[in-house]
Amino acid sequence: MDILSMGMSGDFEIAIEEGATLVQVGTAIFGGREYPDNYYWNEQLRMRD
Repeated sequence: MDILSMGMSGDFEIAIEEGATLVQVGTAIFGGREYPDNYYWNEQLRMRD
């Protein structure tokens, strides 16, 4: 296996220890989201479907 993707900003050290070769660390670099999830995924719009 060439790429093993696991882990995120909060647990990347453990993921690397466990053999990850690709880790997502966006929050560690860019900081947290400015908007809550419902800004992107509006529950009321989903209820219309």
